[in-house]
Amino acid sequence: MLKDRLPLTARIPYEPRRLSSASRPVTLRADLALTALSFFFDALWRKGGDAVISSQITKYVQRHGAEHARGMFRRSREVKEEFVLEELAEIFQREGRAIQALLTWDARITVTELLKEFSMEQLAADIEAAAPHLWSALAVLCVEFGPSTISVLLLTCSQVFTTICALISVVRSQRANNFQLIIGLFFLGSGASKREMEVLAHAGLSISYTSILTHVKQLSREGLAKIRDVVKSGMVQLVWDNLNIAFKIAAQRLNAKSHFDNGTTSTMIPVFDPATGGQATHGTLPLEMKPPHERTLPVLDWSPEDVLPSPESAAQLSTNCFWQMKRMALEHVPGVTDKLKNSLRECPEVYQIPVHKTNQYPLPAMKEDESTLEGTLNVYFANLDVMGLDDEALEAHSLLFDDGDLLTDTLKEKLESARRNSTTPRAGLRASCRRWGIFHGQMAGGQLTINEHWGMPNSLWPDGLWWEHNKLLKRKPLMAGWGGKKATDWKPAHELIHISLPAHIVDGFRIYCRHESLSEWAKSATVAEFDRVAKAVFDSLFSTAALNELRARSVRDITLENTILYNCDALFYIEFTHAIKTGDIGRVLNVLAIWMVMMRSPKTMPRYADAMFETLVRIKSFPPKLRQVFFPELYLMNWLVNLTGRLFGFKPVDLLQEHQNFWAKIIYSAKGSNKSWKWLAMITVCIFTLREAMRTVQTTFKIPAYGEKHKTPLINEEVALIAQALLDEKIQTYVEHRPANDHVNPVRDLIKEGVLYADSSKAFRRFTRDTRKAERRGFDTAEGGNEGETGDENEEDGDEGEVENYDVTEEDLRMDDEEFLMEPGEILTSAMELVDCMLNSDMEDS
Repeated sequence: MLKDRLPLTARIPYEPRRLSSASRPVTLRADLALTALSFFFDALWRKGGDAVISSQITKYVQRHGAEHARGMFRRSREVKEEFVLEELAEIFQREGRAIQALLTWDARITVTELLKEFSMEQLAADIEAAAPHLWSALAVLCVEFGPSTISVLLLTCSQVFTTICALISVVRSQRANNFQLIIGLFFLGSGASKREMEVLAHAGLSISYTSILTHVKQLSREGLAKIRDVVKSGMVQLVWDNLNIAFKIAAQRLNAKSHFDNGTTSTMIPVFDPATGGQATHGTLPLEMKPPHERTLPVLDWSPEDVLPSPESAAQLSTNCFWQMKRMALEHVPGVTDKLKNSLRECPEVYQIPVHKTNQYPLPAMKEDESTLEGTLNVYFANLDVMGLDDEALEAHSLLFDDGDLLTDTLKEKLESARRNSTTPRAGLRASCRRWGIFHGQMAGGQLTINEHWGMPNSLWPDGLWWEHNKLLKRKPLMAGWGGKKATDWKPAHELIHISLPAHIVDGFRIYCRHESLSEWAKSATVAEFDRVAKAVFDSLFSTAALNELRARSVRDITLENTILYNCDALFYIEFTHAIKTGDIGRVLNVLAIWMVMMRSPKTMPRYADAMFETLVRIKSFPPKLRQVFFPELYLMNWLVNLTGRLFGFKPVDLLQEHQNFWAKIIYSAKGSNKSWKWLAMITVCIFTLREAMRTVQTTFKIPAYGEKHKTPLINEEVALIAQALLDEKIQTYVEHRPANDHVNPVRDLIKEGVLYADSSKAFRRFTRDTRKAERRGFDTAEGGNEGETGDENEEDGDEGEVENYDVTEEDLRMDDEEFLMEPGEILTSAMELVDCMLNSDMEDS
């Protein structure tokens, strides 16, 4: 019996009184039972005694303890709740301390590192491991189903549970706010107002607005320290651009009025060394390698061969343009089979930049107008100060690439001339190795194509891009043509070329496939047959030889001639755009060489022709001591950047700076009294760190708009519409007596015009006039220059001047694969409804 097996100390020395069964009271029997039961349980749970008996009791409890406990708790609900409360209190206290420790910011970790290492998935796993009972309790609180349903809920609602645990953590300690810090910076980066941030802070979802600003200041200090560390680790390059902001004051006073400020933003980029795949080391390009600036005007060592593209460059450009035509045909010709699409190989490379990931480090924005000589000099010195580059450090660093638009490049050239007698590296700009921005060259090329082929507005005859854009597509009227009062808007021009040229290619394939139905032909065409038709289209509609043949006829078809010239010019632009995205800088240079000639034509864009000519000549004629290391490994390989490290992720350096201006001006502009240049100087340094916080939060919480805004809208209907109009009007077919030929103005062959201009007395007169203007401006002083004119006026040539300032929009960033954007209104709505929406949707899925 169990009594015999208990320790002696547990045996009950009780001798009941001998009473008859009839007289034994019931209460006495109950008392005896309770007393015996009390002694039994005291002995059962008493520690010590016989080890064998203790082990057997433990095993018994393990097998039947839960059953006995449930039986006892069914006797008294109050006892059960009291017991459970005491046990859970201990468990939850322990797990609460674990969560608090997990979410408490370690002072040894920087805010930058915290943002970089933050992961909701990892945080959810860590919290579940540190507080398994609380995690399970949350699942039980949400549903009333079985264990299988709970396990599914744990997988689908981890974000909600993590948020709840983060709220518990911050209630326990205001320092345990890692989660709230990320959310707060996310709201700041999303453009949320102070009021919205404070509401969410009081709800425990975010840190307070004041705390957000404190952490942003810390982020800015860490960013400045990181910039200097990167400069100490290797070579860097600079790019800057103007930032114009309208400051509107509601209650204006003498010292507070609405005004328009001109400022500058800059970005530092580590120089990529293709030989090592990492950052170029200090001293790779000593300052002595840069030829001294000995005269006021730049001296270029050029020959007549430099005026035109080389035969090799022209052959490469023709090959690449033919490939681009085939690519667009395979994308837009209806009925093209996968076999034909897969037959297209990669575009022939000329000089490819290795795929790598570019890091960018924004510098503080400054209220300094860089469109003047003094402003450019101040911006240059201020950036060097931020990077910690004094004369000694600049000497050790070696040459410093600095990029900008055409105006910036011109101003830097004049400053180098004015300060050529200075002996120190900073004052004499000896380290400056300037490059003008490829993106502004792209805008100039697009506007060149649109302006020359715009046609006659409001003409009754089908001809030119005006007819396609305004009449066929019925788009918002676009002001274009060389006689316009302002520069052609580049963005709609860029889109128009990408819609119009594929339509011309589709119509060309319809003509030369010699089949009644283009789609039926495409479905059955072999690779050899497709290539044959493509060659016929290219030779007949995209070549100067076909144009010369048409002009040799007794009866000319002006409309068809204009179309062939447009096809060629537009294809150059398409090739340039694709080469940039691919990162083939050799292909970029080939297009620049042909644009250099085309923009030399009268009444076009001679300033850009000068810039392209100077750039190409400098690259070709670098001194021998520079060729081994300077050309082209570092100069050319860093003219494009790749923020993603993926294929087709390259962009010009100056476009990168334009995008940063958008983030600084639109998204991260402070509200109210904080909207100042002091605020912008602080926020621009950590602008991309905040963007990463946005990316982390939006990705984690699966905000619906994330990733959907980058998809380019399909243009199939637009292409088909223009292709049908080309068919109806027989635009790309020779018509001997076309009625429109008497009313349509012939388009110039810009290549021919540019070649003739370069060898004319007119070009010599312009060069002489520019020389006299430069001498009159007085750039022979040793330490300064005249701020008067910032560019050459070309009255004789009808120079259209600088291309438009590029105003980045949210849509532009959505179309850029490596950029990341979401409207602040959408973000705030998603944040406010975050827990409810996710919980409801996950419950429905379960």
